[in-house]
Amino acid sequence: MARHLRKPIRYTLYLITGAASALTLFLLFRTIGSFFSEIYVILRHGSQAELMEYLSRRSQLGGLTILYFMSVLQVISIILPGMLIQVSGALIFGWWKSFIVCWLGFVSGNALVFIAARIMGKQMSEMLSLDRKNTWLVRQMNRHDPAFVTALACMVPGIPNGIIPYIAARTRLYLHEFIYAVAESCWIQILLNCIAGHYLIRGQYAFTIFAIILQVVILLVIAKNRDRLLNDQK
Repeated sequence: MARHLRKPIRYTLYLITGAASALTLFLLFRTIGSFFSEIYVILRHGSQAELMEYLSRRSQLGGLTILYFMSVLQVISIILPGMLIQVSGALIFGWWKSFIVCWLGFVSGNALVFIAARIMGKQMSEMLSLDRKNTWLVRQMNRHDPAFVTALACMVPGIPNGIIPYIAARTRLYLHEFIYAVAESCWIQILLNCIAGHYLIRGQYAFTIFAIILQVVILLVIAKNRDRLLNDQK
């Protein structure tokens, strides 16, 4: 009976993921599509003062709400690039507002997926073939403190952030431990992406490049030393 139910569940998960991805892309287009066309006109014919005046006139509450849900859906869909959402948010709303909203959305999305995966149990991970997609993460979750591994995984390149809550849900982690682990580690990338967007819209490209390079260096150092960090944590 379980075998007969496996395909319908898999197709349902694929459908949910596809719908979430489509919705996120739609929201992203609605949020930044007209914005960039208007910005292009201002940059061609206006000054920086006109640009800042235009940004201050935009309704922020609705846009920040959309940005929050895009950050949530980024995790649910697994494949959507968080950097694009975060940089775009900073272009429109400034770095600190976008950082807070994207950080809250990312943590909320991880919490929702963790809860869903915990309710669905092992079956959801099997349907998504998560054990085969990231054997390193599964192995480390089983060998070390899953909270520490979760925090580290959020900063290791090559591990899609949306996969982490599915795998973490199969460990002994409590929800509050998982949320804390994600919240204390994901902020680095989100902050640097928002800072990059903040300087990009002002034409200060050197600072934009520096923020991106700094993020890459931090992530590569963590990735290179990930096993040593795990061993030192014992």
